[in-house]
Order: sequence, then structure tokens, then C-alpha cells
Amino acid sequence: MNINKLLTTITLCFFTSLSVLSQSNSLTSSPYSLYGLGTFNSTYTGKTSGIGGTGIATSSSKFINNLNPASLASVPLKTFFFDVGMKSEYGVQIDGGVSETKNVANFSNMAFAFPLSKKSGVSLTLIPYTNVGYSLSNIKTDIEGTTSYFVSDIDGSGGLNSLKLNYGYSLLDNLSIGATGSVLFGQIIENEIDYIGSNVLTIYDANSYSGFQFGAGVQYEPIKDVTVGAVVTFPSLIGGSKETTVSQYYDDEIQYSDDLDDFELPLEVGFGIQKRFLDQVDVAIDYRMKYWTNTDQTDDLGTFVDQNILALGVEFAPSANPLKFWNNVEYRAGFNYDSGNLEIDNKKIYNYGANIGIGIPLSYDGLSMLNLSYTYGKKGQVYDGLIQENYHLITLNLSLAGQWFVKRKIQ
Repeated sequence: MNINKLLTTITLCFFTSLSVLSQSNSLTSSPYSLYGLGTFNSTYTGKTSGIGGTGIATSSSKFINNLNPASLASVPLKTFFFDVGMKSEYGVQIDGGVSETKNVANFSNMAFAFPLSKKSGVSLTLIPYTNVGYSLSNIKTDIEGTTSYFVSDIDGSGGLNSLKLNYGYSLLDNLSIGATGSVLFGQIIENEIDYIGSNVLTIYDANSYSGFQFGAGVQYEPIKDVTVGAVVTFPSLIGGSKETTVSQYYDDEIQYSDDLDDFELPLEVGFGIQKRFLDQVDVAIDYRMKYWTNTDQTDDLGTFVDQNILALGVEFAPSANPLKFWNNVEYRAGFNYDSGNLEIDNKKIYNYGANIGIGIPLSYDGLSMLNLSYTYGKKGQVYDGLIQENYHLITLNLSLAGQWFVKRKIQ
């Protein structure tokens, strides 16, 4: 493999993906993306989506694990990993006795990783951080001092992206540490159309956000075939600005800009354990908590509360035999429960999903994989104006591995 051609190709793909993510309309159709900065991303790199979103105690020896920077210490020497993903989501939104279906599909991530030495490795990942995609129609608002009202249609799209750098270093054969830094950036668009008598008023808001986020991780193997891990993401502030354009039938267009209040992201901690059985089955359990109540973050439509996330993943990999295709296929299943970070009328907007997945080998060594996963989940509940979402999520990740700095042997 020509390393210069490889790096050129990866660089072009990376910046193309950056452009696609920055200009993407939406990766969600959830009405709950109206709150805060939107719904937080629930898709991952490699096979992670197929095992319930677990990965705090998982190594990066066979794929790019973006959930714990310490895992990058296990990237094999002279190996280059590349991962690109797509997602498609079909959802049914239930509001009382009324249901509505929506579907979105888009690019979901791009990442690459490589070793720096025998004991260290690094990865760079571009992935959505939050997603916005809501549509509200026929909202009636009373006109103060009169018995009249006006009707509004409101649409929102966009979200924030994360450009994340992970570094892992092996202190001992069974102990690795890591650090991570992310640049968060993106734009959230809200377009409101008000129908007031014979006049139509349009308010177009372009909200641009940017900020940084830092964290650390550790992985430790106390005994053979058992790995434990821990991660922490430190609190951070996301700054923003708003460009507003107001137009109507009977007046000139007005444009103005303003700074937005900082959005405070909470302290996050996570713990995970992974156990291998019979050299064929991996079982992983992760628990994460986000301390939203320690922030000063508020929302006019709800209250931010501490968030608990529990994930379980199982993977079965038959004994590797390069001469038998089916012995290299990996079978996966998982479950994920998220208590949610938002409370409306004393009701939490929880989310849970069950998934299955499969890894189809693309190379004899089993490092290059086509990872496919399907998730069925529910979010929210039908209660006093709240909406329940039943969704079907399909993710497809092309995970490639290549050798570099290796001379070909001609016999």
C-alpha cells in the first residue's frame, strides 16, 4: 500500500465529510430535539452500535473505539484503521390518538487511527454531537389584549459536530491511560412562520455554536480475559451567536445579530467491564452518569436533570479460520437504557433500545469489517401533551484496516 496515496485519500475523505456534516439538514426527526442543543448522538464508530453502545472497557486492537481514549494504546503496530458510517432512522411519533411517521438518513461518522509507537496510538473522529430536526404546525397563540389569535409553523434543523482527538498510552502490559480533546461546532436553524390575519411574518434564526471539551480514560486488565475501564469528561461551556432575519408582506426585511448565553455541558463519568468466555464470547456492561443538576443550564420548556445510561453488549465470534468465511463472521446483540436529561411536568423523557448486529469480514485477518446493526427503541411517553417515539434505526459502518511501512516480499 502506498502510504502517500493512502494519506491523501483519507485527508480528502475527511474534509469532504466535514463539509457534509457541517451542511447536513438533520440526523433526527425527534420533536424532543427542540430542547437545549438537540438530542445527543446515539450512533458510534465500528461495531459499537451493534453491542448496545458499550465500549468503556473495550480495546482498539481490531477497530476504532471512540468511547475510551485509553483503548488507543492497543492499536497494532504498523496498522492503520479507517471507519466511515451511515445511518437511517424510521420513527413513529404518537401524540394522544394521532400518529405520524418520519424517516431520515445521512452520513454518521468518519474516523481513522494509527499507532505512534509500540505503547501508544492516536485517533481522529468526526461525529455528530447533537442532532436537531423538529417540525411543529398549527400552533395557536393568543394575541394579548384581544380575543384573536395567530397560527405558527416552526421548523428546526442542524446540530453540533464533534472533531475528537484521542490519545492512548500503555503504562504497563495490563494498564493503559488516555486523554481526549474535542472541538464542538455547528449551527442550529429555526424558521418560524406566523400567520396573522392577512399578513405573514417570517422569523429566521441561524444559531452558531462552538467550544471545547476535554476528558481522560483508563483501562486495566486485573486478570486474564477481564478488562475494566473508566472515563471522565470535564464540564465545559459552549458559546454562540445568533443571526436573525425578520420579513413580512407589508414591511422591509430586518436583520440583526446577538450573542447567545453560554450553554453549560456537565461533568460526565463512566465505568465499564468486559469479560471474555471460551475465547469466543465477549460480554460488556457500561454505566455512565451526566451531572446536569450541577450546571446552571435552564430551558423554558423543561428542567435539566441528572442522566443515567446503562448499556449491555454481547458478541459471539467463532474460532477464526481464514479458509472458512462463516467462522470469521461476528454476531452481536445489546440493550441500552437512558433515563434522559430532561424533565417536563415532572416526567422524564427516557429512552431505551434493543439491538442486534453482524460483522461481515472483508479480509482474511478479520480486521476489515462491514458492520451492520438494527435497533428498535422507544423514547418518551404519551402523557399530558408529551409524545412517544417508536423508532427503527439501521447503522452501517465500513471499518477498514491496512498495513503500512511494510515491504512487499517477492518470491
